[in-house]
Amino acid sequence: MAPFLGGPDWPKRLDPDLPRGLAVEKLFRETLKDTGDFESVVSTKIDRATTERPHFFIVYGTKSPNGLKAFREIEYRALREHEKNRAKAKEKNREQKTGMGDLFTDHEAELREATISEIVEEQKSLAKTDLMVRLGQRSMPFSTVVVLLLQAYMLRETNVKDICRELAKSGTIENTWGGGNRKPQDEDMIRLKAH
Repeated sequence: MAPFLGGPDWPKRLDPDLPRGLAVEKLFRETLKDTGDFESVVSTKIDRATTERPHFFIVYGTKSPNGLKAFREIEYRALREHEKNRAKAKEKNREQKTGMGDLFTDHEAELREATISEIVEEQKSLAKTDLMVRLGQRSMPFSTVVVLLLQAYMLRETNVKDICRELAKSGTIENTWGGGNRKPQDEDMIRLKAH
């Protein structure tokens, strides 16, 4: 593992606050970022088809904000499809064991797919709190906000735009991008609203 994790001392550099598997994955991302001189290195966990255990992680490094945005879009669609496939695989497994089919297999697949949307909502909540902390330190263009939040959370650019709109609607940040249904663009400054 040493070549992939930055040298023979890698066990000493694992994050002690994380379970071992996640700590190794984090160290791998950090090593890849440094070695490849990437601006962003993100990953997504792919669970086994019929059990609630990680099967592998897909790790993606890019030097471009557009690459990061594209990865998060593809990740979202792929995870929704994977969850549907997992539900079908679990049902097939159950059917083979019991010899009985389920009339509601498609319903279960739709429910599994919906769990990704729930995860995104949780991620949006965490990202919103994170953004407020960051904006307490300085204002920044939306293009920077997008990169920071996409690196840290399983979100798409549209989710970050929605976060900004929600915060502006609540009066927490300034609406610098205009009224109506407009959403922030790269050059719009995101800053806390002066009270």
